[in-house]
Amino acid sequence: MKYTKSISIIALLSASSAWAATTTPYYSVEILSVDTDGSIIGPFPSAITEEGSLFAAYAFKAQLDQDIDLGLPFTFNQTCFYDDDICDFAFEGSESSADLSFENGYQAWRNAMFDIDAGNADPSSYFFGATSNINIEGFGSDTDVKVTDVVDSSLLSGSFAVGYGSAPYASDATRDFVRRGFITDASTSTASVSLMPDFDTDGGFTSAYKMRDVTYGTAPKQITKTLIIGSSSKSLSGGDDDTDNFDLCYSSGDIDEVDTLNDLVYCPGFDTQAWAWEYTGTETEITGFALATKWLDDNTTNEGSNATYSAVALDINSAGIAVGVSSYEYSDSDVGARQRAIIMTPSDDGVYGEPTAITSATDESYDGSGDYDDDDTYYSSWAQTITDDNIVMGNRQYSSSTNVNKPIEMFIYDIDNKSIDEPLENKKVLSTKQRLAGDSASKVGANSQGYDMNNKGLIVGKADAYDQTAPVSGGNSRTQSAFLYDKTSGDSWFLEDLLCSADADGVVTHPLIRLQSATAINDNGVILAQGYQYDSIDDYTNKTNASQIMVKLTPDLTSEPDNSPNCWESEALVDSETSYERSGGASFWLWIFALPLILIRRLSVNKK
Repeated sequence: MKYTKSISIIALLSASSAWAATTTPYYSVEILSVDTDGSIIGPFPSAITEEGSLFAAYAFKAQLDQDIDLGLPFTFNQTCFYDDDICDFAFEGSESSADLSFENGYQAWRNAMFDIDAGNADPSSYFFGATSNINIEGFGSDTDVKVTDVVDSSLLSGSFAVGYGSAPYASDATRDFVRRGFITDASTSTASVSLMPDFDTDGGFTSAYKMRDVTYGTAPKQITKTLIIGSSSKSLSGGDDDTDNFDLCYSSGDIDEVDTLNDLVYCPGFDTQAWAWEYTGTETEITGFALATKWLDDNTTNEGSNATYSAVALDINSAGIAVGVSSYEYSDSDVGARQRAIIMTPSDDGVYGEPTAITSATDESYDGSGDYDDDDTYYSSWAQTITDDNIVMGNRQYSSSTNVNKPIEMFIYDIDNKSIDEPLENKKVLSTKQRLAGDSASKVGANSQGYDMNNKGLIVGKADAYDQTAPVSGGNSRTQSAFLYDKTSGDSWFLEDLLCSADADGVVTHPLIRLQSATAINDNGVILAQGYQYDSIDDYTNKTNASQIMVKLTPDLTSEPDNSPNCWESEALVDSETSYERSGGASFWLWIFALPLILIRRLSVNKK
């Protein structure tokens, strides 16, 4: 496959520029060293503490998108809408061992989660947890471990890490469970505490995503707890004691039998519900409680449906209001379920009931029986995070085409005012160059995925890079670039534009870094992002010989983002024009890894 692209960049030298001739960048850059031995993709940051001294990241041994999570169907359960060649590559991989896709990533991922009863799984891990000064015990060296949050708990007077991992393989290549959530003291070598499932057939399934100190009620009758939130298995997918869906999700399959990948619709093999576990610091195992009593189509069990019902809490604020995502059955049971963003609100004594769907995020009305009036427009929506001021940030993904794309768009929802804002709907994040040139931000079908928001309303994520406008449906994915959005001002920036420095003569120096996504920000504005670093301007220009990096960005709080030296005046960007080719499997897949690749499935969906 051949791909040629030309970029023309103009020098923007204007005394009236909003970007002042300061010497230091808005963000100072620290490249973090993490142990990703054995992995080929990453590292991807997942969390940072408020003081910024403790962080977590993960990396992949197989070719997978950074968002992929077996317990979150919205990260993989969508039909392919790219060019047929790309879809084939994504499913089948390469036939050359020199290519990064030689062992197809999706198949390798499923093999690593092999049916615990099969007895012939390859005892090696395809998913690596990479952490900084955190010791995670209890899972073994050949298991999948991901740290999803690191926190300083004032209630427990310590620093902790939460996440999930799989059981170690036994000598016969079986294991006791495919996923178990955990909490561990980040400063000691004590064994991790297991977060137990409500339903434990075939080991059950739990995921942990956030840990928070929460206070229910008002003084003097207040209840303060430390909670870990995520999801727990409630039943086998498909109902009763039927293990068909479980086996279909975790079966090894044949890499040449592409259609078997449709079985991802049955993952994670369990019906899961949003869950919480209270931790006091003394437990060795914790059995938690439900944060929602029902899934979105008004049922408490799967009622014999073959659809996989999935619900999860992704964040919780200090008042105990949790947000996440829940399922409703779509089309027929062979196709499965779709998901919508939800809010889970407690009573004063910390008891949770039915979840509330954020229907305005997808322009829908809901009749309470599982039917939405616009479910053909949006595939899924999910609430990613919530502030202590009850502001929710989430995302929605289109299932219908909008300007030759099926984008992901960020939304912001105010619980108290019941108001919705889609600040980047049909808009692009503008580069400094584009801002100074007076370009319009209007772009129907642009991507803007938010990952994290702090209590000051600053949001980080990834969006279409400044030059990405090509059709996606029936074409290629668009390259993504990390962005910062300020809810208060409504302004947005590409983080790459805020990294340059200038000397006393005003000569701007570029760090030769491209940031693909930013996934964590604390209340001090410190950001974790991942991307690529280059050794020379030629390599930067041609996007070759890159090193995958993870960076910590610390803002200059005495300044403003618009005061950062203008990177577009640097030698790396001024008057730069290049065309480059990507041909052959290795270069093609290196390009694919840098894009927002979706774990896709091929299904013929006919709505009832």
